[in-house]
Amino acid sequence: MPTTSLPPNYGIDAPRAVSVLILLSVLAGGLAALLYGLGLLHLLGVLLVAIALVIVAVDLLVVAAAMLWYSKVGKLRQRDRLLDTFAWRGDERVLDVGCGRGLLLLGAAQRLTTGTAAGVDLWSGVDLSGNRPEATLENARRAGVADRVEVKDGDAQRLPFADASFDAIISSLVLHNIPSQDGRRQAVREIARVLKPGGQIAILDLRHTSDYVHVLRQCGLPDARRSRVGLFLTWLFPLFTCGAVRFYRVTGRKASEKTIPRTMADQVSRDQPV
Repeated sequence: MPTTSLPPNYGIDAPRAVSVLILLSVLAGGLAALLYGLGLLHLLGVLLVAIALVIVAVDLLVVAAAMLWYSKVGKLRQRDRLLDTFAWRGDERVLDVGCGRGLLLLGAAQRLTTGTAAGVDLWSGVDLSGNRPEATLENARRAGVADRVEVKDGDAQRLPFADASFDAIISSLVLHNIPSQDGRRQAVREIARVLKPGGQIAILDLRHTSDYVHVLRQCGLPDARRSRVGLFLTWLFPLFTCGAVRFYRVTGRKASEKTIPRTMADQVSRDQPV
């Protein structure tokens, strides 16, 4: 299917957070400017407060700019690196958990010939601007892969697919949005459940990744591991967020034969995080 003249538009990640960061930066900078305008900087305490406000304003603005850069440039690069962890044949059935506007979904579909790619999402506009299935399908049309893509409403904690349905499962910056540890672990177990024996997973996320590895190993992916994803996301972004955000890639392959009893997998929900 031919592509259109318009490229896919994958939206802005966490648009509300970006707006809040910019607003807080402006407020902090405005307060510093007000203190300067009042001529109070000769007082040591006021001077220190003004300096602190300027530092906060710059830091918040840098984080907002970094998030915008990631939305428009960085996530395209990370998509390719994530998909490169698979040895594609072209006939795979692929699942994107939390597909959003199709960044990973369509990237995977472009690597398929006879295979198909399915995406599930709850379509939250808080996590991604313009997040709706119609936008994903329009992007698929623009990318020329609409004939091998389907999207569904679906919760990562209750994936609407049968056991062992997919050869490859991908997900990017989704699972950390589930508020509870039990919910995140359930989502990881669901990913393992619908993955075929011998199938592979690749997950990019910014929190709880060591716990994902722990659960995946319990669910039959003994080689599950996490790895760093580059200088900017691994070192510089955590620097500007005081360590609150640390990106890692989680990968693994499901054992060809079932090697653990169901009771062991069920025990995961009661384990403590690693």
